[in-house]
Amino acid sequence: MLGYLQALGLSFRGKNLIFNGTITQKGGPSATSGTWYLVDANSGLDTHDGLTWPTAMKTMTEAFTRVASGDTIVFRGKIREQLVAPVQVFDVTIIGAGNRPRHADSTPAGGELAAATWTTPTVEDADAPLLKVMQQGWSFYNFLVAGPSAAACFQLYRDAGSGNAERDSSHSEFGGIRFASGYNGIHDTGGCFNVKVAGCRFQAFTNYCMLGVGNIGAGQGMWEVLGNQFNGFTNGVKMAFYESIIRDNYFTAGGTPGTTVVLNTVNAIYGSNFVVDNWFQTTTANFNTPDIVGNATDVWRNYSIDGSDLSSASIGLELGQPA
Repeated sequence: MLGYLQALGLSFRGKNLIFNGTITQKGGPSATSGTWYLVDANSGLDTHDGLTWPTAMKTMTEAFTRVASGDTIVFRGKIREQLVAPVQVFDVTIIGAGNRPRHADSTPAGGELAAATWTTPTVEDADAPLLKVMQQGWSFYNFLVAGPSAAACFQLYRDAGSGNAERDSSHSEFGGIRFASGYNGIHDTGGCFNVKVAGCRFQAFTNYCMLGVGNIGAGQGMWEVLGNQFNGFTNGVKMAFYESIIRDNYFTAGGTPGTTVVLNTVNAIYGSNFVVDNWFQTTTANFNTPDIVGNATDVWRNYSIDGSDLSSASIGLELGQPA
């Protein structure tokens, strides 16, 4: 995650936010796009202005009433909310202010003060995602999510609206998010375009780590799924990818090898994905339907558990799309 923060010129030291080496209580300097809001789930108040840690807001709900296109929200503590993002608000960035993403638990004492977690309320709405993203360009970095029992951590929404009525969460980015548990990690219900998922860890999902359909768009077009870890899941990734790059990811074998999905990129209309340099715990015998499935126009070059080395002669080197 350090690389993402450095790319933003952002780091944290104690209660201070540091931008490009300068300690500041208000986040980025005025030259940055938009306002930086701070949310502290432990000690914030929603009557505060949210511009410094001592005057941080308490809830993401309140932050969403103030946020405008191009703004950034930095939070710490445990957010317990299931929300729909505001409409006609674009390119918002949400950043966890902790170090490596972990559960912001109050035991041992103090464990909740600096970590950043987003999870369900004590009484969850099982069918509602933690966040339903409604417009383009939203980005999420460096926090842990633990989702509901029958919905996604993040739902990427897209409809057939036009003009100001268009709702489309394409061009989103997820970097360094720890998807700790839940039903689905990311669920694209509309067919979003140009989404990046990089440096994330997916664990213990009871349905899918990533699931997508193409009812509005033609599927998941020009996505980048890079450098992620998929561990201990029931089903891994099932997306109708086209012209996407799935590279340098690590997959365990799924809930029931030979029955459940590890990676399925099938798109009934398009394809032409590059699925390369990924590592699969899946054995060569299961490197096919239903565990791992591709398109005839995809380029596949990956490694399975049976390989003893990385040479071209290794039986672990899987060339060509699986059947």
